[in-house]
Amino acid sequence: MKWLTLTVIAWLSCFSVATASLSPPRKSPLFGKEASSTLAAKIPPLLVKQVATQGGEPEFAVTAQTEVLLDGKPCAYSDVPANASILRMDVATDRKTIVTIHFRTRK
Repeated sequence: MKWLTLTVIAWLSCFSVATASLSPPRKSPLFGKEASSTLAAKIPPLLVKQVATQGGEPEFAVTAQTEVLLDGKPCAYSDVPANASILRMDVATDRKTIVTIHFRTRK
């Protein structure tokens, strides 16, 4: 009789933990229709201004001297497909100009 009681207690404690993990998430101001207005009120204006000014110029520059390789073969930068990923990228001493860039297409 003790074993049956202990088994039922163990099963009930595991069952309560399992059902708690399956419960629906609580409503959060981050997810929903009111998210944009709620979050916009909480973001400091100085931070918004900094982010807006940073997006102006690209981080790296591809020049005519840039060596572009796709799957180990030279090609033009405009011929690189959108699904290709960068394997390696070497930049010049100014840390903006790309010297070589190696792409690989995903399969």
